[in-house]
Amino acid sequence: MVNKLRDKSEEELKLLYIKFFSNELNEEWREITKEADFKNASDEDIIQAIQKQRYSN
Repeated sequence: MVNKLRDKSEEELKLLYIKFFSNELNEEWREITKEADFKNASDEDIIQAIQKQRYSN
């Protein structure tokens, strides 16, 4: 398995991650947005906030 993944591009690895962990990603999105109000936020604002929350370490 590792050998097969070793030859994948960054983009291919990201797509595989989304495919394999889609349920967890959907649940995380529901948890993040359950009390959110996005009326005045741009797509870029939302993306930056998610990235900051997830990768703040």
